[in-house]
Amino acid sequence: MERKVLILVVLAVAALALASPAKCIANVKVYGYTDKPQYVAGETVTLKLWVYNHGPDEIVLKNVTIYCPWYAPVWGGNYSLTGIDAVLSAGKNWSLTKQFTVPTDGRALGGDIKIEVAYTSIGGAYKFTDEIPLDVVRPSLRSLESMDKLLTLVTIQAVLVIVCTIILAATIFLSVRRPKVVLEETIEKTE
Repeated sequence: MERKVLILVVLAVAALALASPAKCIANVKVYGYTDKPQYVAGETVTLKLWVYNHGPDEIVLKNVTIYCPWYAPVWGGNYSLTGIDAVLSAGKNWSLTKQFTVPTDGRALGGDIKIEVAYTSIGGAYKFTDEIPLDVVRPSLRSLESMDKLLTLVTIQAVLVIVCTIILAATIFLSVRRPKVVLEETIEKTE
């Protein structure tokens, strides 16, 4: 019985000696915010973000890509920072301030700004994605812009209604009034 226990212990020690140690991947987080809680089309957004290494290993930050919610291949709207090569040891961060303008062509809707971070660590290359909310006000379909044009249109319409009413009244007045026949009276007097 002792021999079985001894063989079992030797096998367990050999298995532990041959096992490779587990690699711990660095814990990377992205924190960020925009300078205002809400934007209108045409305003400039100031995005501030931090890439923070919570450890335990150091990382080498390679790329940061910012995906805007209104991205379209024709117009663009994504921003990439490549070749950063910043070494972040545990507890350190890398910061960025990026400004961009909310499009005015109607494609800017609210949503999340997606931040994708590419980095290398002891175990290899990794990517981490996080999101920062961005609220864009949708224009009202019944907005009261260009009220001066509307007021001009209503004024012109009122003037046209008054002129048409006068013309109609004159037409009715002239059609109801019967002129006296002057020619018949003069003929009777001459006979």
